[in-house]
Formats: sequence, C-alpha cells, structure tokens
Amino acid sequence: MQPAQPGQRVKISPKADCRIHMRGQEAARIAVAAIGRDESQRGRVLAFDRGDPAQWFMQGMAELQGDFEIVAYVMDDRHGGFTNHAYPIEFEVDGTTWQMPQPTEQLAAVILAEVYTKNDERRMKLSNEGFTFGIDAYVRARNMADVEVPYRNVPGVPLPGNGPIPHPDGRGHNRPVPVPGQLLGTGSGVLIAPDLIVTNAHVVEDGQKFEIGPARDAGTVIAVDAQHDLALLRCTTHGAPLPLRIGSPLFLGEDIMAAGFPLIDVLGADLKVTTGNVSGLTGGGGDVSRFQFSAPIGSGSSGGAIIDEFGNLVGVTSASLAHQNMRERGSISENVNFGIRAALVYEMAAAAGAELPPLAISTDNVRRNVVARARSAVVSIIIHA
Repeated sequence: MQPAQPGQRVKISPKADCRIHMRGQEAARIAVAAIGRDESQRGRVLAFDRGDPAQWFMQGMAELQGDFEIVAYVMDDRHGGFTNHAYPIEFEVDGTTWQMPQPTEQLAAVILAEVYTKNDERRMKLSNEGFTFGIDAYVRARNMADVEVPYRNVPGVPLPGNGPIPHPDGRGHNRPVPVPGQLLGTGSGVLIAPDLIVTNAHVVEDGQKFEIGPARDAGTVIAVDAQHDLALLRCTTHGAPLPLRIGSPLFLGEDIMAAGFPLIDVLGADLKVTTGNVSGLTGGGGDVSRFQFSAPIGSGSSGGAIIDEFGNLVGVTSASLAHQNMRERGSISENVNFGIRAALVYEMAAAAGAELPPLAISTDNVRRNVVARARSAVVSIIIHA
C-alpha cells in the first residue's frame, strides 16, 4: 500500500479494475460514482457496485471514456454527516493500492480521483478535494443540475444497512425515510421582525418540527421560496430584529461578518462570528440574487446572518464552494461562499404578507456592539422529521 499524494498522476490500463475500501465507522452511508466532465461525457453518471457496506468496485473502467471524476459522497447528506468519518479510504487500481489522506476540512462529497486520457494513454490523478455541502454542491459547481445521482434521496427506500444495496438500474435510488421526531439536522436563522425568522429553504426541507434558539421555542414555516433558497418561520422567541440594508448596494471588497451556528455537535451551541469581505458581486453563473464572501462558514451556518460593519443585514448565508478543483488553472479555491441578498428577503416577506418594522439603519460600528446585536438576532434552528 502506498500513501496517496493529492495531485499525483499515474498511468493505468484502459480496462483497469477499481476497488474502494472504506475503513471508517460511517462507511455504510457513503456511495461512489464516476461522473463525466468533458463535453462528450458531461453529466454521464456510472455508479460503482457495492459488495458490502465498506467496499465499492467497478470491474474494468473501459466505459470511462473521456474525462471522469470518481466521487465518494454521503448518500443522505441532508441529514448530516461527512465522508471524513469513512476514512481511512484505500483506493485500488491495476493491483496498486493507495491510502487516501483524511481531508483537513469536513466534506460531504470528495473527488477521490480523475480519470483522463493524454497522449493516447489512460491516466489517473489522485485528488481528495471536495465539497462541504455534499454531492448537490458538486453538481451545482459542475453546472450539472439535471444529473441524477445514484443511491440517494428517494422516498420509500430505507437507509442501507449491513448488506448489499441495489445497483441503480432505473428502479429507484436510495434515500432514508425519517422516523417521525428524528433529528434531521441543524441550521441558523435571523430575526427580521418580532417573531419572524428568515433562513434557507434547504434548512427546513423535510422538517416537520422546528426548535428555535436555546429555549427551543416552536417554529412554524409560513413561506418557502425554493428558487432563491429562502424560508420564513413564525416563532414566539426573544431577541431584537436586525435592520435590512436594502437602500445601498454592496461594494466589492466591503468588510462583512458571518454569524451562525456551524457544527453544533462539534463546536458547541453558542454563536460563531467570522470576518471577511465581499469577494464577488454575483453568485455562480452570474446570479445577481447572490454574492460571494470570504468569511469562513461551516455546516449549520446555512440561514445565518451576513452583516456589514455596522451590524445591518446585507445577506443570508446560503452555500459554500470548498476547494473546488480548478484543473484549468492547476489551483484550488478556498473560502468561496455565497450569500442571498437582503433585498430578496425583503421582497419575500412582502409577498408573504409579513410586515417588517421600519428599523433605522445602524451607524454604530463599535465591534462589541455589533456582535451583541447579532447575538440577539441570530438563532439556531434544530430540525426534526
């Protein structure tokens, strides 16, 4: 067995067998697929076969013509979890086994390797880069929105246990059916009016019961805008709303702070605040409803506040692009995060008939005061089936 070096390139035979062994305790929740990257194969998905909960294989990779990425991902990532807990992972091709190093970040989808052709030779690049927000973030980053990912997210099929699971042959994929009351995950939200909280649509998705803040007050979803990934909850809870900054545009390089509740099970249930700047004025593909920011976030930050230096709400945390592999430039991207503009929050509240109080824009930029106001307005959300 050889230690894998991310970026290492090796020659492989055109019909090489590939086996992936997962030695970690969460191996049963991880699936593997090869996904096409180049124009001829873009969006084509070839599922690996599963021999047991910890082993995936593809017998002869002759079908992987063109450029493919071999991706390991959490099948039920909407319910939490990371591929990190499946490591160590052993990657065997052509009789040679590499041990993949455990990622330094929490990733719910990992590109284990890239298979490609150069000078008429079949080659493979070991990668080990990935996405905090799972396989959905991967397909969005690759502009493959219509890709059907195997082995996941279909109602009525139980979470795979200790035996083989069906290969995706058109009869449906695998998605866990939550037990009523089951914990589905956690997220963040922001008070924008008394008893009115904004968060992400993907935070409340599949949830039936919502517990808000340290007192675990009961929340009710009153509106969802899936297109812009926003949702409104009604909840009788303590706190002071943040003013929305919608009268002046963001500017490139502007200082911001992100406030939310990432990784509650690891980092604790107190508010986390990180600093950064507005690093881009549009989202992916030039989406003007979003902007990019550099303040670090983590799983559970979704729905949290993005505030300016005075503590005014300028956006809602939506997603992160973690270490996207930029092959064309031979580099990676770090801290590329996306927020939804506050103007969308204002419009959604108006469309839902929820009146926002006429809060004056804050001009107090004393950091201690700004954080105190964020602490009062940003809440944790615990989601149950």
